[in-house]
Formats: sequence, C-alpha cells, structure tokens
Amino acid sequence: MSCSFDYGDRHVVSNLDAPTSRQLVDDVLAGALLREKVFRDNWRTLSAKVRFQDDSLLLKVPRARNGRRWERFLTRFRESDALRTFRHIEQLSAMGFGTPEPVLACECRHHGVVVDSFVCYRFVDGRPAGPQDADKILQSLRALHRRGLLRSDAQLANFLMVRDEVTFIDFRLKRPRWLPQLQKAREIDRFLRSCPEARECLAPGEASSFWLRLASGMEAASFGFRNLKRTLRRRKRKTG
Repeated sequence: MSCSFDYGDRHVVSNLDAPTSRQLVDDVLAGALLREKVFRDNWRTLSAKVRFQDDSLLLKVPRARNGRRWERFLTRFRESDALRTFRHIEQLSAMGFGTPEPVLACECRHHGVVVDSFVCYRFVDGRPAGPQDADKILQSLRALHRRGLLRSDAQLANFLMVRDEVTFIDFRLKRPRWLPQLQKAREIDRFLRSCPEARECLAPGEASSFWLRLASGMEAASFGFRNLKRTLRRRKRKTG
C-alpha cells in the first residue's frame, strides 16, 4: 500500500520505504539516473527507461502539463498529472487489469500550484501489441467501459502484451459525464483507426451501431480539423 509524505518542498507518493523514496527523488532531480533507453525527450514529455539500484523504471516527466498556465491553475483543486497517473495505475490494477507497477510520484508546488512533477513505475518487459492482439485489446476496453470508465488515447501503440495478456500503458482514467455511450464508442473508434484490422473483431451489430457510426463521423471531423490547423501553421511558418 502506498504512503505519502513531504520531502523538502515536494510531496511524494510512493510504494518504496521512505529512505529509498528520498534517494530516488534526489537522483531524478539531480539527473543521476542512468538512462537505458529514451523514448521521448522534447518540450512535451520526457519518457525514459532508467536504472535505479537494481531495478529498471520508466521515468515520465509531463513537461508541457507542468508548464501550461491553465494546467497549473487546475492543480489548485487537484493533484498533479504525475500523482494522478500513479493513482490511476493503482486503480486499474486493483480492478484486475494489466498495468505497470507504480513506484513513486512526486510534485512540487509554488503558491499553491504544481510547477514540477514526475512519476516512476516499473518498466514492463513486454512486446508491443500488434493487429493479432486486437480481439484481446477490444475485450479489455469493453471490460473497462462496463466499469463506467474510459482510458485516454486508446491506440494500438499504448498497449503491451505480457505473456499474451493485455497491459495498459500511457493512460489516464476518465469517467464520462455526458452521453457515455458516445464517448465509449469514440474510444473504440480511435482504437480502430490505429488498428484497422480490429474491425473484424467487433461484436455482432457493433460495427453498424448508431453510436459507433456517430463517433466515427465526429472523429473524422476532429482529425480533419487538426490536419487543417497543422497545414495553416506550416504555411504561416513558410511565409513568416
């Protein structure tokens, strides 16, 4: 069971003992951890496999969320993205779904808002999910939906297979507040867009359901709008 405590100007939630937790926080802040593999290192996110003592951990620093003004403002009323990730992993694991093992999350507040945070969980040694795993992934998504929850960014790349069982990675849990059938269908549609082969695994009547057809139209419009914005930004940079 996780414990929480303050360490200097930071708040820590951890499944490690206090001395080990403090050492991990110090090593992350000092940049002293060996990076075994870097998955992403840009203005948005640092995501890297790191070595701490005898363990391989996944270190994630949500840089963009830590820096956006409106995201900071929201943390006056809620935990940081890193701490919420830690809680969501615990929650999903408690429901019996495959997840990484949460290790530690840390946040720093200034004048009541989060200005820095990071989360660590044990690195999952699994294989990337492929089209051949689509049926199992859809079953896991449906099971989550029956619990009244959504996961964020339900694309094929955000699932691993560990001993042929589905493991959720890079997710945040969400409880739909309005038209839950539509929001669940949009999540299914996002997965289908990342794995078209999964359409063959849809339940009878699911592919032609009203909610999935509506969700597909909404997602197509959303992707079209995003592509238009990217095109306009590129043109602006060229003419600027």
